[in-house]
Amino acid sequence: MPGDAILKLRDAKVWYPVTKGVFRRTIGHVKAVDGISLDIRRCETLGVVGESGCGKTTLGKAIMLLEQITGGSIAADMDGQFRELSSLTTPEKLRYRKMVQMIFQDPYAALNPMKKIYTALEEPLIVQGIRSREEREAILASAMEMVNIPLDYLFKYPHEFSGGQRQRICIARALETAPSVVVCDEAVSALDVSIQAQILNLLRQLQRERHLTYVFIAHDLSVVQYMSDRIAVMYLGKVVELADSTALYENPRHPYTQSLLSAVPLPVLGRRKRRVVLQGDVPSPIDKPSGCPFHERCGKCKEICKTVEPALVDRGGGHLVACHLED
Repeated sequence: MPGDAILKLRDAKVWYPVTKGVFRRTIGHVKAVDGISLDIRRCETLGVVGESGCGKTTLGKAIMLLEQITGGSIAADMDGQFRELSSLTTPEKLRYRKMVQMIFQDPYAALNPMKKIYTALEEPLIVQGIRSREEREAILASAMEMVNIPLDYLFKYPHEFSGGQRQRICIARALETAPSVVVCDEAVSALDVSIQAQILNLLRQLQRERHLTYVFIAHDLSVVQYMSDRIAVMYLGKVVELADSTALYENPRHPYTQSLLSAVPLPVLGRRKRRVVLQGDVPSPIDKPSGCPFHERCGKCKEICKTVEPALVDRGGGHLVACHLED
């Protein structure tokens, strides 16, 4: 069951400078992640959804230390004490990367086609300081058994595997260092639907057995509902709604969330939902609109929405919504 926080984000920002001219003068910023505050609880699955470009993957990379935050803080529970990632020393960063691992979206690009699977899985163990060859081989054998792939497949190349097998190998590589947190960045979007179900069930089984915490980033709202304990809905680098999975799907309260869920087809012949169709395009993350970032596309927009940005506020029962219509 989900417990205390293992990661704490406080007003976390990841901005990319936009430069111009010979002297590369900064004229603006792409605000990919623009002030996110939330706690990721131990042993829970936090789903993160939103349109392409909303900052989901950038958020995952910031948690992984693959992107440097430009504002706010991300702190991790390391040996019972929360440490800000920006203040970690190099040895501490190595220990943190053992604690937090990532499963990437494309299993074809995640493995080096020039190296055998044995080398791909052995390398992280060498980086983490496991010098004994016998110990590394024992860990590799356990990892391959964990994802139901025969041990002799270690000596094959990535092109000899199907997409589902490759993703299982990527899962084995992520879990072989015994992490506490796994960032799943669109971990099943590149797979066939039947294979998706196998990988999702494998992830849930491994979570129960190893007491893992997942940050599950995806576009497919049905997959997110199946996997998640809580769901954060992102729009233009911000979390606009955060709630328990059941509460979010049964009672979406932000207009953007309502539109997203209205697009999910019902698995019942002849039944249809009333679509909430958004107008216009997503604003540029370089030049965001004033007030609520969603107001230009919202059919319920009021005057206050155009000038005052709503805060993410608990509207009862842990259901957080950033919308003036809830006031």
